[in-house]
Amino acid sequence: MASIVPLFVPHAGCPCRCVFCDQRAIAGGAHLTPARARELLEQALSVLPEGSAPQAAFYGGSFTAIPVAEQEALLAVTDALLAQGRLSAVRLSTRPDAVDAQGLLRLRRHGVTTVELGAQSMDDEVLRRARRGHTAADTVRAAQLVRRAGLSLILQTMAGLPGDTRGTVRRTAERIAALEPDGVRIYPVAVLPGTELHAMWREGSYAPLDNETAAVWCADMLEVFERARIPVLRIGLNPTEQLARTVAAGAYHPALGELAWNELWYRRLRAQLAQQPGTGTLYVPARALSRAIGQKRRNVLRLKRDFPDRDIRILPRET
Repeated sequence: MASIVPLFVPHAGCPCRCVFCDQRAIAGGAHLTPARARELLEQALSVLPEGSAPQAAFYGGSFTAIPVAEQEALLAVTDALLAQGRLSAVRLSTRPDAVDAQGLLRLRRHGVTTVELGAQSMDDEVLRRARRGHTAADTVRAAQLVRRAGLSLILQTMAGLPGDTRGTVRRTAERIAALEPDGVRIYPVAVLPGTELHAMWREGSYAPLDNETAAVWCADMLEVFERARIPVLRIGLNPTEQLARTVAAGAYHPALGELAWNELWYRRLRAQLAQQPGTGTLYVPARALSRAIGQKRRNVLRLKRDFPDRDIRILPRET
């Protein structure tokens, strides 16, 4: 897969402010002008190996809800680089209720190949309490339109929104999987200052997930997506020094994704041991060995507690 050069359009096109959202804290920066987009792309291209052609990605807002003239101005920048062979494609993120067939065809003409939809949840009550401003049905409709337009579909989900339970999060994963996206992202909720969610947490009306609970809920989602053979592109916010200083509460850890994969492998290995009395040696694919063992050998230690009479060893399977 080609590398991606992100171009952030914080809150651009968003018709409402979700309770959890502060894209400027997550992505940094201010309003993205065409001149600034060109500058950022040129900077990125100047340090990439000669001949590489990355994808440009408009993230952090609802690109298709931006006025069409502004969309065209930004896409004119990527058009020029696509024509020169210096970019391979364009991708963008947007809201499910800001997608229509005509707009998708326009995006295709500009070299857009992938649309990421911020579904977040497939539970309408959770969406309402998060002030998303769209419904689960909007996500279904938008996903179908993206597919019909011949574009790749990525769906972004969250875990730990107001009203979420372990059950609602798993059901969201199941409904997302039924849409057969080309990939998904999972973002457990981190509480950022200046958001409505931060005020709710301070007053006690919202209880955020801790990292361990988030790993368990995300592992539930992983089980669903693994079964459906849907790639999970990311779990958790991209860690930065700014975020580390900013996050007030909730699920934020530089290796949150690994914690979720550790949890999933713990479940698999525990089930295997339960079905094989007497044995303590477990074989896993070599590429999954570190996840199976877990951070700081957490899975080995947990399995030793579960099966104290066995000598637990996790080894790479020879292929």
